[in-house]
Amino acid sequence: MFLIRTAFWLSLVILLIPGNPETREEAPRVSALQALSAAQATFTDMSSFCDRNPGVCTTGEAAFRVFGDKARNGVRMIYDYFGSDIDGDVIDRGTLRDDDLHPTWRGAANNEQPV
Repeated sequence: MFLIRTAFWLSLVILLIPGNPETREEAPRVSALQALSAAQATFTDMSSFCDRNPGVCTTGEAAFRVFGDKARNGVRMIYDYFGSDIDGDVIDRGTLRDDDLHPTWRGAANNEQPV
């Protein structure tokens, strides 16, 4: 569904871009009713695509599943690299000593102002 929405919005943006004046070709005139009718026919044809081609849909579904797994793994690798688990918990890398984690507080000596 994401790809269909993306294609729709990208098509809408492309339609708003003016044509190239150097080609000097007259663009065909299409009314809003003709465009709506063509979009409806395309949607009807796309909705029955899997009925006509079940093998293609099965392969596409498997490909999208692999793509989704790879995307999840990539996000997990990025979170791990930056030190957070998927749940937002900080991963203990074991590089700090206990003294580094809990330093002792030292006040200013001889009325020096802290920086």
